[in-house]
Amino acid sequence: MADIASLVLSTGITSAILQVVVDRIAKFVELKKDMFTVVDDNLRKLKRTLMNIQARVDDIEKKHFITEAAEDLLEDLLTSFLDAEDLLDKIGLGLERMTCLGVEVNNWSQVHDLIPFYSSIPFEIKKMQVKLDELVTELESYSTTEIIQFREPKEKAIAPSTSLVDESCVFGRDTDKYKLEKMVLSVQEEGGNVSVIPIVGMAGIGKTTLAQLVYNDADVHKKFDLKMWVSVSLDSGLYMITKSILESATGGKGSQLSSLDSVQVELQKTLKGKRFLLVLDGICDENLSDWDQFRLSFGAAKKGSKIVMTTRSEISASIDASTSYRLDPLCDNACWEIIKQRGNLNGQTNLEANGLAISKKCKGFPWVAKVIGSCLNSGEMEWDALLNYELWELQEHKTRIYPVLKLLSYDNMPSYLKRCFSYCSIFPRDHVVEKDDLVQLWAAEGFIQSQGTREIEDVGRQYFEDLRSRAFFSQVPNIAGDQQRYKMHELIHDLARFVSTNLCFCMEDNMPCLVHISPNARHASLLYENTQLSTLEVFYKYKKLRTFTLLPKSPSIPRPVMSLPNFSSNLGEVPHEFFERLGRLRVLNLSHSAISKLPESIGNLIHLRYLNLSHTRIELLPKPITTIYGLETLKLKSCPKLLHLPENLKDLIKLRHLDFDRHRQLSSMPIDVGKLTSLETLHAFKVGKERGYQIEELKYMRCLRGSISITNLENVADFMQAEAAMLHNKQYLDRLELEWNGIRGQMQPVQQEVLTGLEPHAGLKELRVAGYCGLLFPRWIANSAFSKLESIELENCPFCELLPSLGQLPALKKLLIQNMSTLEGVDRLFCGSSAAFLSLETLTLRDMPELRNWSGLRDNDMPCLRDLSIDSCPKLATLPSFHYLTSLQCLDINRCPQLESLPEEGLPPSLKTLIILESDILKDRCKVGEGADWNKIRWIPTILIENMVIPAQRPDNQVLDIGLLMRFRVLQKTCLVAETPC
Repeated sequence: MADIASLVLSTGITSAILQVVVDRIAKFVELKKDMFTVVDDNLRKLKRTLMNIQARVDDIEKKHFITEAAEDLLEDLLTSFLDAEDLLDKIGLGLERMTCLGVEVNNWSQVHDLIPFYSSIPFEIKKMQVKLDELVTELESYSTTEIIQFREPKEKAIAPSTSLVDESCVFGRDTDKYKLEKMVLSVQEEGGNVSVIPIVGMAGIGKTTLAQLVYNDADVHKKFDLKMWVSVSLDSGLYMITKSILESATGGKGSQLSSLDSVQVELQKTLKGKRFLLVLDGICDENLSDWDQFRLSFGAAKKGSKIVMTTRSEISASIDASTSYRLDPLCDNACWEIIKQRGNLNGQTNLEANGLAISKKCKGFPWVAKVIGSCLNSGEMEWDALLNYELWELQEHKTRIYPVLKLLSYDNMPSYLKRCFSYCSIFPRDHVVEKDDLVQLWAAEGFIQSQGTREIEDVGRQYFEDLRSRAFFSQVPNIAGDQQRYKMHELIHDLARFVSTNLCFCMEDNMPCLVHISPNARHASLLYENTQLSTLEVFYKYKKLRTFTLLPKSPSIPRPVMSLPNFSSNLGEVPHEFFERLGRLRVLNLSHSAISKLPESIGNLIHLRYLNLSHTRIELLPKPITTIYGLETLKLKSCPKLLHLPENLKDLIKLRHLDFDRHRQLSSMPIDVGKLTSLETLHAFKVGKERGYQIEELKYMRCLRGSISITNLENVADFMQAEAAMLHNKQYLDRLELEWNGIRGQMQPVQQEVLTGLEPHAGLKELRVAGYCGLLFPRWIANSAFSKLESIELENCPFCELLPSLGQLPALKKLLIQNMSTLEGVDRLFCGSSAAFLSLETLTLRDMPELRNWSGLRDNDMPCLRDLSIDSCPKLATLPSFHYLTSLQCLDINRCPQLESLPEEGLPPSLKTLIILESDILKDRCKVGEGADWNKIRWIPTILIENMVIPAQRPDNQVLDIGLLMRFRVLQKTCLVAETPC
């Protein structure tokens, strides 16, 4: 048990939490210093007591080791700090509630009348003070030697590396050595004389060993006039690193130089005219703050010189490096070879099967394999234990593996990152998290420290990037190509579990016995497959929980928007008592369950910041939800039965994320939603006619981010109403969708006024306009000032007879024009006066029943266009010259029966794929060997005409499988009509 207590201290979580508590007390005292004398006096006393404890805890944490006698005291301290944080949160929520009610109060009795739960605040503060006084007295009763064990720590400081390596002990790195050696020996024609090659990977993955292998290679030795090896520590500054390089280069000379200038000048002289190889082992971000000054010493070196640096940080890897080498974990066979060597098991073939099973537990870390082999050799580990238990369950992991991982990866993290990192232990191994969702969870828990005027979640995203740069998270692309999904390596996840002992746990629904979990635990997840109400009752004894989240054992398969949710849990309801027992919850995630309603007792969750009901059968949100004034995130995606939101949703003035489906979910917006001026996420806004539902509700929502789809725009009366939405002030929006519904058969001149008034900010990246019944598009849509606009979709605009001059938009990459039923021609006006569509990569013209001709392309137009699709244009007869399209790779012509021929000048030589379907005239003109246009296409590698693949008439023919080709076309069209871009 002393190990656990030591763990609590050495994680840094204790002091991190304490600092948050002290800061919040100071804030409250300053904010309401003249309001409630008795409460303020008690808060000041509480602050002094906590600061006294903080000084002692900070000192103890630096020692790392405690006696068993102090273990209970330290756990009580941590619990008390968290209780104090909950109490301060309760006070803060009360102040926010008074703000929401819009009343001015001058004495405690008024507060009690307005906010009943505030009546106990003075008593709770005094009770907290008594508890802390007792802990201070007990803490003072221990002498330093009684608390701290002055013994040789098991996790010794990592010794500096050297360039020497025993290659007989290295397995599985031959390919890595070959690739890195090739990079080191190459000489770049462009760039400076010195190239930087970072080796990037997790702590303990073998970066130093790989660098040693290359450093000592015979070919490398011949290539360089001078080789230097420097082991860099965390506290190594510019002077110490430069001096170490000089000493390595000169065999110890220069150690008497005492200034940075003298060291740099001497190093420059030493390296002048020489091709050198320098290895900087163990570089971290802190070492690179003066990189520009550091590299001045190398300017006179010979071309082909290399600096190889090993680092765990993506940020460090990006410094002055044109390329980096990412080192992946070892394969299981290589780990088994290490175990056999360290365990003296060579020749024992009967162990091979079990050995490979054990090697999988190393997760590719060579030092873990070394520890396992050594322990097997010494008898510290048994084969059966290794086979039947996970590493983190074994005592050897706690004493031999975990301390090294902690020292390498965790100890030097800032305390605010430690809380965020340890929180991730509530997720099971290999769990995929979405970056923004994780940041929202951290924000809900209060882990993110404010930084001036920066948005809390912007700071949180920086926290995430800091952890990712330390190789704690790796990207996991999903089927839509979204790169914002990540997961932890298994050993890193184990580390998070250890440092969060007694604070976080993950339970499985078929294993509800949690005898080893402290009743003071704060964060929990339920990994479910068949959850029953009785399973939820197990959590009643953890009354101080701040997080409860349901997580499916098997992640749900993504489903189309608004299809019936894939319910991973059969949990149909939440007991009334659940919310009464767990009144401190800040995060509640019931997503992917079968619940259809929530009990009114959810109003007891006054601390709640994050509520996720996505992918459920929920039909109605209980009214008490609108009294949870601290709620910041409300997720309601894929809830097809939820048609209305509570009327008083406007009272949730701290709400930042209201996340529901863009289309076909809510029948209308809640009244006065414009009062939610802190909203950052609002994917859809359905415009109503009556006051409180009109588009003007968007006026003061200046914080909106990401995308928004504004529908039912036929309810906007005129330009003034449209302009009142102030879309030009929504500078954080990336995507805007504007959609009219329900008006067919007649032109609507007022819609041109409305669209003019809906001009967005110039930094917009994606625009979609649908159902527009005006005659012309407003000028802003083609304004070159929209310098970041990359995608435009114009759909179902039945009366537009003229396309806007989109060709002058400098960043436009994707353009879809669909279902323009009166458009008869596309000419030079579409391109503009000068070279047009300079960034366009994909162009689709679809469903144009009256389109007869397309002309006006010139030399230098569309130089980047790769994919061109012309679909369902039954009257189209002529095409412009395509030979200008020097980057075109795929031309798809479908359902154009009147198209007379391919362009007279032919097709560009870049074309790789030509598809012609349901276009009879063109089909005949492209017949093999006899069609009038055959010679224009015979050289194209892949030709598909009416589901027949035609081999190209040249030696380097590449015939594409017809099934693959058709799947490509389906995917391409799916992406074009999807709700969001692929």
